[in-house]
Amino acid sequence: MSVKVRYVYSACVAFETVDLKILCDPWMSQGAYDGSWYHYPTLESPIDAVGQADLIYISHIHPDHYDPRFLKTYLEKYPKTKIIIAPFGQNYLSKKMRFDGIPHEVVSKSSVGDTTFWLIPNERDWFDVDSALVVKHKGHTVVNMNDNIYNQDQIERIKKIAPSVQIALLAYAGAGPYPQTYYDIGPELFEKAAEKKKNFFLRYKQMRDALLPEISIPFAGKYILGGRLFYLNPYRGVSDPVEVLAFDKNAVVLEDGGQAWIDTKNLQPNAIRTALYDVKDIEAFALRLSQRPMDYECEANGFNMPAIAIQELCQKAYENAVQKSSYKKDYWFSVWLQDRWFVMNCNASKPFHYIADDVLNIFPRTEIHLDLRYLCGLLTRKYHWSIAEIGSQLMMRRFPDIYDEEAQNFLNFFHQKP
Repeated sequence: MSVKVRYVYSACVAFETVDLKILCDPWMSQGAYDGSWYHYPTLESPIDAVGQADLIYISHIHPDHYDPRFLKTYLEKYPKTKIIIAPFGQNYLSKKMRFDGIPHEVVSKSSVGDTTFWLIPNERDWFDVDSALVVKHKGHTVVNMNDNIYNQDQIERIKKIAPSVQIALLAYAGAGPYPQTYYDIGPELFEKAAEKKKNFFLRYKQMRDALLPEISIPFAGKYILGGRLFYLNPYRGVSDPVEVLAFDKNAVVLEDGGQAWIDTKNLQPNAIRTALYDVKDIEAFALRLSQRPMDYECEANGFNMPAIAIQELCQKAYENAVQKSSYKKDYWFSVWLQDRWFVMNCNASKPFHYIADDVLNIFPRTEIHLDLRYLCGLLTRKYHWSIAEIGSQLMMRRFPDIYDEEAQNFLNFFHQKP
């Protein structure tokens, strides 16, 4: 009697008991985040690798966790499989899944035979950030923390359910745009990348020390940038999970591909990885990806607009953002339109925007450079700003170099009205 954990890739794992099999976060489609994220190593025949599941758990809305293209293909082969998501407050994930035509159920707790599982949201004021999955079978417990940032309320809910944890799957690295899209390539960028790795190791330790599992599995957030962004890979500050073994004696890194597993009965993995990925192999793989087009490049005909039309789109998008945002401080975003800047104040109580030849005397500000075709797609709601940012599609510079999360969220409203 146990819970078996089978590792596939990144955040994709499967939990199996005698009662059921739960597949978690199957991101299988190459080119996530509008064409920028790819698997390394490549997973052949993903449906065969994951096999048939009773349930598919989607932890949150990010494309390396929620892959509607794969889910539709999977359900064609296994139509009886049900998809479950957590009971978020706003539940943007549920809204997106309805829009995409993905059938799903919102579940907080359920049981099948002697197996019980809980879906526990990690919510913040402005967004449904992530969720955790707890699976118990006759006293054996596995906790899947996905990309969750430490949240004391969520931890307390988990500890109440699972005071004793045999296996915890924990984030060890931080995917996303920082630092590679915020600094020029040079010593400062290398320093920021190293600092980021250390900070995420500390987050890993904090989560591990809160849950106190017998075995920890570092997972999730594994990807390679492709297309025109391939050159940024060495500067992402994303570690190899094998690096966790240096400071966590109870950590296990399972082999990629869906054949490696460990169960809660004896805690002995059948196939592990202890050597780092070969840097030269990764570089060669990324170079092969360099010719892959971004999504907006495949739809270029729909986004070729004259400069005046783009300015008008920016103005309408800004008016919408001001109406939706509650930000009340002066903070300026400057979007480069090839020959001039569209400048906008995030302060909803003092809305102001204009066109400028330079922005050197504006503080505090963030400068944004991106392909104008992509900008058109963002302004018309074909794409989404947070996905563009996480996908490293936006080149940004902050003056001063201070992160303001609430100001950054202003961009999520910077698009035309629905």
